[in-house]
Amino acid sequence: MKKVLSILFLLIGLTASSQCISNQSFTLTPVGPYQPGDVVVVDYTLGAFNGININWIHAFQINLGVGWTNLTPLLTPGNPAGSVGNWIWDLQNTYPGGFNFGPGWRFVNSGTAGWGTGSTGPFTMRFRVTVTQTCTADDLSISIEVFDDCTTGGWANGNCCIDPAYNIYNGVVQLPPIITSNINHF
Repeated sequence: MKKVLSILFLLIGLTASSQCISNQSFTLTPVGPYQPGDVVVVDYTLGAFNGININWIHAFQINLGVGWTNLTPLLTPGNPAGSVGNWIWDLQNTYPGGFNFGPGWRFVNSGTAGWGTGSTGPFTMRFRVTVTQTCTADDLSISIEVFDDCTTGGWANGNCCIDPAYNIYNGVVQLPPIITSNINHF
C-alpha cells in the first residue's frame, strides 16, 4: 500500500508541476451566439507564466474555426519586467527549428535571438474577428495556445511547457430563418 501511495503522490506532483500557465481569462463582446456578419472582440489574459527549466514564454497562437474571418490584432501583450524585445503580430512564422506558428503574437528577443521573454506576466491582449457570410452552420471555435522557447526551438533545457489550448468559445454560425411568401397556385 505504501508503494502505491508513493507512486500516486509522484504522479500528482508531476502533473501539478507540468503546467506553466495559470489564471487565464477572457471576455467576448458581444456575447454569442453569432450570425453571419457579426463582429466580435475577444479580450484574453494570461495571469502568469512560470516556465519549467528556465523556458520562457515565446508566442500566443490564436486558433479559429472556419466560420471566422478578418482576424485583426487590437492590443498587443505587455512585457512586464521582461527581456529586451517586443511582441509582434504574425500571421505565419516558421522558427529555425521547423516549428510552424501563427496567427498570433510572438516575442522577438533583441538580446538573444530565438529566446522568448523572461516576463512572468500578466499578459493581456485583444483581437477582433468577424463571422463569415455563409449559409451553413460553420464552426466558430476560438482557442489560444501558449508556447515557450523550448517548444519553438530557441532553448533546449530539458522539458518544455506543453499546455493544452485554452478554449474561449465553442459554437456554430446561427443562421437566421428563411422567410418566404406564400405560393399561389392559380
